[in-house]
Amino acid sequence: MTPTTNDGVDAVWVFANLSFTAMHAQATGSAFWKVVTFFFGFPGTLLTMLVVEKGSERAYGIDLPRKPTTPRT
Repeated sequence: MTPTTNDGVDAVWVFANLSFTAMHAQATGSAFWKVVTFFFGFPGTLLTMLVVEKGSERAYGIDLPRKPTTPRT
């Protein structure tokens, strides 16, 4: 497989979608980073907003790592 000029753009799009999906499903992240990842991952991030329930900790059939409920000592 030879690299093409679009490989870097494709990687940014994929990682932006993954990041936005995780932030949306786990109800975490600042508003700034959500806007940035939404912009770079569009239109996949729009699909995420429609399909993934905010705070469900589950996205596209995948259970995301749970947030700790008790503080670690």
